[in-house]
Amino acid sequence: MDIGPLNELNCSKYTLMIVDDIPINTKLLGKLLEPAGFKQLLQYNNSQMAFDSIRSVKPDIILLDVMMPGLDGFAFLSAMREDHSLDNVKVIMISAVSESEEMLKAGNIGANDYLTKPINAKRLYSSIAKQIAELGEADA
Repeated sequence: MDIGPLNELNCSKYTLMIVDDIPINTKLLGKLLEPAGFKQLLQYNNSQMAFDSIRSVKPDIILLDVMMPGLDGFAFLSAMREDHSLDNVKVIMISAVSESEEMLKAGNIGANDYLTKPINAKRLYSSIAKQIAELGEADA
């Protein structure tokens, strides 16, 4: 499977968390990202459970759905950004909503990128590669 720019990176050093309340979405993203060889590829269909596990799991990158019951993506990200021990975690918001207000809100809260559904695999790989490059620079 062609995973574009992820082929050129050592993904095995990074943990990626996928949070989406719809199981088929987490499975699809998991299948798209499995060939990259992440250290851990975690999938959550319950945003509160995902949020509660962040400190123990220590993900490097989170793919976070916006519209979820209970703790939605914006509330999740807002609460996460209040905890400065999580400042280095990269968050890519994912939503079926492509309105600029939603994208702007995500950026203002602290999202590192915003992808729209249906997911374009090349755009997904490119966004994750960009986040990994920034993480690598922070490690250097």
